[in-house]
Amino acid sequence: MIRHNYHTHTFRCGHAVGEDEEYVLEAIGAGMQTLGFSDHVMLENISQPRVRGDFELTENYFSSIRDLQEKYKERIKILLGFEAEPFEDYFPYYKMLLESKKIDYLILGNHCALEDGKIVYFFSKNTSKENLIAYKNTLIKGMRTGLFLYVAHPDYFMGGYPVFDRTCKIISEEICDCAKELNIPLELNLAAIRRGKVQLGSETRYLYPYIEFWKIAKKKGCKVILGLDAHGPKELTHRANDLGIKMAKELNLDIVDRLEVHNYFKK
Repeated sequence: MIRHNYHTHTFRCGHAVGEDEEYVLEAIGAGMQTLGFSDHVMLENISQPRVRGDFELTENYFSSIRDLQEKYKERIKILLGFEAEPFEDYFPYYKMLLESKKIDYLILGNHCALEDGKIVYFFSKNTSKENLIAYKNTLIKGMRTGLFLYVAHPDYFMGGYPVFDRTCKIISEEICDCAKELNIPLELNLAAIRRGKVQLGSETRYLYPYIEFWKIAKKKGCKVILGLDAHGPKELTHRANDLGIKMAKELNLDIVDRLEVHNYFKK
C-alpha cells in the first residue's frame, strides 16, 4: 500500500475524472497519510485541450485544494502542486509559484517539447534517436534548476520507442547519473501498469515502467519513489497498483516512500 502519493490529477486537465473531494475521501478510506495534487500545470498562452487545463482555471484549482487542505487537516495531509514540463520560458513562473508559496511543490514530467511558444511533439511518440536525445537533454536541464521535487516517469521516452537500443541505454545512464548527483528521486510510475501491457515492436510490455531503465537506476544507486499518477479517485486504490509495488521490490530499488516537500526548493 502506498501511504504517500504526490502524483494526483484533477478533472481540469481534461483527461481525468472525479471531483477533488472524491480523491481525498478515497485516500482517507484507504488509510493514506499524504495526498499531493499535482495537476498538469496551466500555462498562459498555451492551449492544449484534453492535455492541460486553460490558464484561467489556475485560481480555482488553488482555492479548491487549499479549502480541502483545511477541511481535512485532522485526517490527512493534503499538498498542492503541479506536474510541469521543463519549458525554459516558464522557469521564472515556476520559481514565482514556489517562492510565493502559491504551491507546495513541482514534479518534473517531460511530456512534450516547446519551440517558439508552440508544442511541437510528444516524447511518448518518440521514433528517432534525435528525439530521444532531445528528451534527455531537456529533462536534465529541468532537473538542474532545483525547481522540482522529483522526476515523474523518467522512462516516458519508451512509451513509443520499440526497442531499448544503445541510444536508450546511454540516455538512461545520463539521466540516472544526474539524478544520483543531484539526489533527486526518480518516479516508478504506476499509471501505465493499470492500463495493461501492449505489443510494441517485438515485445509485449508496459509502455512504462521499462525494466531495463530501472535496472540501470538500481545499478547507479538512484532513489526511487512510487507514483500513482491517478486520473480518477479509484485509481488511488486500484488493485493493479500492487503490481508496481511488486516490481519495485523484485528489482530491489532504493524506495523512498515520503518526501520533505517544504524544504526542498532553495531560493
